Amino acid sequence: MDPYLPPNSTGFFSIIFGLGFFAKIIVLILVVFSIISWAIIIKKFFVFKRVKKNNDFLYRFFKDRKSVAEFVGIADQYPNSHLAKLVFAGIEEWRRIIKDNQTNKQVPAPEQADSLIKLLPNINETLERTTSREIDWLEQNLGFLATTGSVAPFLGLLGTVWGILSAFLSVRHIPVVTLQVIAPGISDALVTTVVGLLVAIPAVVAYNYYIGKVKNFANEMDRWSLEITGDFRKTALGPESKN
Repeated sequence: MDPYLPPNSTGFFSIIFGLGFFAKIIVLILVVFSIISWAIIIKKFFVFKRVKKNNDFLYRFFKDRKSVAEFVGIADQYPNSHLAKLVFAGIEEWRRIIKDNQTNKQVPAPEQADSLIKLLPNINETLERTTSREIDWLEQNLGFLATTGSVAPFLGLLGTVWGILSAFLSVRHIPVVTLQVIAPGISDALVTTVVGLLVAIPAVVAYNYYIGKVKNFANEMDRWSLEITGDFRKTALGPESKN
């Protein structure tokens, strides 16, 4: 049997425990990164799943609405849905606009309608702020996945370089150095690179996947915002706008 490959040293965990102090610190840091990354990945999976389910369910009713006000009763049952939050934000701003215009009761109806339409950009801004807040919420902690994907391979490489350097320094006084002498040290040093890649790959894949989902949600909210603003425009113009 090869003395450099004893049976109890070929297992992955046996190799980990056989690493030097510095390499063990690197592996420990990578393990912490991995645990946090997987916690974020699992949490975001359920969060995004719930958000999509609520949005899809509500939109089935929203697309058949006759007005935004008609939809409020259903939206109240799903207050955490993006669509519901947009509707509530739009209605709140609309009520504020109506309240401000009630001071001009002597103004003819056509001019009141023009005044309301001119204030529709206020609703757009409110909906944009709501969308921005929701996107920020969806993106929470995703930055850690990006950091893990960027840093983990370099941490692994650092451990490998350190291990290789240590392997060569340990044999610098030996007159004749063979591959059999330095191979165990080099192979052990490469373990940190493997661990770094195992930590980084899932984080990068998950980050790209979730960023894509966030962009989809953002596009949906932008589309819904246009529809909501269109409903308020029809309300401002009055019944004749529906003909």
